[in-house]
Amino acid sequence: MSGMLSERIAALRKERGLTQEQLGKMVGVSYQAVGKWEKGGAPDVELLPVLAAQLGVTIDALFGLDDGEQINIEDTLYRWMLTVPRNQRIDRLCRLIWSAAGAVISDKPENAIDISGYERCCETEDAKDGKPTRWLRRTRIAMEDGTVLGVRANDMSFAAIFPEPETGWEPFLEENNLYRRLFETLSKPHCLELLEYLHSKPPTMRRYTPGAIAKPMKLDVAEVKALMDTLTELNLLSKAELETEDGLISSYLLNSDEALVPFLYFARWLTTGGSGFLNAPYRKSPMLRGGKWKEKVD
Repeated sequence: MSGMLSERIAALRKERGLTQEQLGKMVGVSYQAVGKWEKGGAPDVELLPVLAAQLGVTIDALFGLDDGEQINIEDTLYRWMLTVPRNQRIDRLCRLIWSAAGAVISDKPENAIDISGYERCCETEDAKDGKPTRWLRRTRIAMEDGTVLGVRANDMSFAAIFPEPETGWEPFLEENNLYRRLFETLSKPHCLELLEYLHSKPPTMRRYTPGAIAKPMKLDVAEVKALMDTLTELNLLSKAELETEDGLISSYLLNSDEALVPFLYFARWLTTGGSGFLNAPYRKSPMLRGGKWKEKVD
């Protein structure tokens, strides 16, 4: 797919009698960038409309489809993503989301807000009560049909998108007692440190005994086992009995290697100060619009 795009850019440029430098100036990039595209690189997705227009074709035509074919944006983006090096795709996907997010809060195309730009650093420092305090540069978009939250910076970025269900979010939330149990468990001494230790290991199907954890963490084995049993009840770990020459022993496995770090980062996002890049409180209805706290309307 990358080769097809590269070949099409080179062929269309030559058909129009353009040098790499001329095409670069028309699109707003260097001739070196054009050269990279023609050798297998991929233009940033926001440049595709400009590039296609300057070459006199549709975006689909850049990917080898008929010039007059109607553009299927989902398919085009899918095919474009395949041209991006695998180790850059998650970052490009996040940038794509923020490139499109400005249109979410715009009533007309000409009023679209460009929030695709990234800051160099996700943090800023301010003085509070005479002490330097670090803030996260947060982006918040709150609309009647959903919410977009995240950070847009080169050193750290994420986008969390929550389209609102027709019934509201309440039916998809768990009873508060579950959340209380989770937060109470995480607040126990050494619990977060235990989870950090497990997440410092390669994400394999590796099982751990309480003794194997207690020794490097310099903790009591009984304390570690109690924590791991509680985490098992919350489905953060799974438990199995191993038969050894000394009898049965308990072993534990992380159920989800990938969830805790984003969870902790979002907790920091939630509790940080600062107003962030964009605050769009266009939503007027409450986030929880039903249930026992619903206001009665006469």
